[in-house]
Amino acid sequence: MSVALAALDAVVRVSGPQGKRTIPFAEFHRLPGERPDLDTTLAPGELITAVDLPPQLFARHLKYLKVRDRASYAFTLVSVAAALQMDSNTMTSARIALGGVAHKPCRATATEQALVGQPLDRSTMQRAAALAV
Repeated sequence: MSVALAALDAVVRVSGPQGKRTIPFAEFHRLPGERPDLDTTLAPGELITAVDLPPQLFARHLKYLKVRDRASYAFTLVSVAAALQMDSNTMTSARIALGGVAHKPCRATATEQALVGQPLDRSTMQRAAALAV
């Protein structure tokens, strides 16, 4: 679910000893750095109370795909969450996030930007795939 939330620019609401705050999902997971024992930016004692999603601009064109070595393993080799906003056959906005390729969900922002204004066809998707890799 983290990959899909990253693609949709979700916001995490938390509550803790210091009060309430919001965390943009892009900042929720952290890289190991000096503290590999911490996966998120949650402070001690904080709990997630809600996850807010943006308005449903992508409701008609959403897809999540998870690739595993074998169906019996839960570990994902790679996953992708993609959401497109369309005007006829032209992409007006795109959100793409990848999982299993980094320590935290990774947005494919260069690919997103390259899709805007382009038709949804095989050639465009091949260029987008090459950029994402």
